Amino acid sequence: MQTKPDFQQVQQQFCQAIRQADPAQLPQLQAERLQLYRELLLNNITSFIDNVYPIAKSLLPETLWQQLIYDFFAQEQCQSPFYNEISLQFRDYLNREQQAVLEQYPWLAELLQYEWLELYLDTIELSYSTLENSKQWQLTTQVWVLVYQYPVYQWQAGMSIDECQPQPSAIMAWRDVQDQIRVDVLHPVMAILIEPLSQAPQSTEQLTQVLEQYFPQWNVKQYQQQLDELAVYLQQQNLLSMSLF
Repeated sequence: MQTKPDFQQVQQQFCQAIRQADPAQLPQLQAERLQLYRELLLNNITSFIDNVYPIAKSLLPETLWQQLIYDFFAQEQCQSPFYNEISLQFRDYLNREQQAVLEQYPWLAELLQYEWLELYLDTIELSYSTLENSKQWQLTTQVWVLVYQYPVYQWQAGMSIDECQPQPSAIMAWRDVQDQIRVDVLHPVMAILIEPLSQAPQSTEQLTQVLEQYFPQWNVKQYQQQLDELAVYLQQQNLLSMSLF
């Protein structure tokens, strides 16, 4: 007596048939209907990815970009239906499975990271804090300190691939109280000091120890000068939740 396949088995066969465009995986489904399902799903995923990575799409050859999406669609099993998580999984897939492409375009991994960060900053729920009468350095909101070999934060869709030249730099990205995404290029010393602050509140002593680790040749006056400049900078950006003066 032949047993009917269970629902999960049929579902897996259906998904595999769509990903591989292979009607043989599910012979009871008409090939035309299978192709319709495939086109609908592939068009949705392509739209999600194109909207998140417009600059990367514009810089890569069109056929290559389409092939990367097709390969992702065929090989990956998306864990979420949300467009921001699908686009993140696409980025992770390229980092994991497309090393040849990343070597051919050495700026691509950084560009994908930055373009996804813009989406993340635009959609994440953020809170703003203020500490009164505290001796801790604490930021008013979450910031991200990133070090890049290429100035991907300055790139625009439609630019020439010949313009993708190295320019090492550190940036800070955040969303301000007006819900505007802000990006600022940091002096290396500022980046070194803000990085631990982006993880947790710090005392003056802790920040001084960070400077001592990187710049053991400095004296006490130089350490204090850097902390004073940090305080002024963060207050100018409305990112410091305490007054140090």
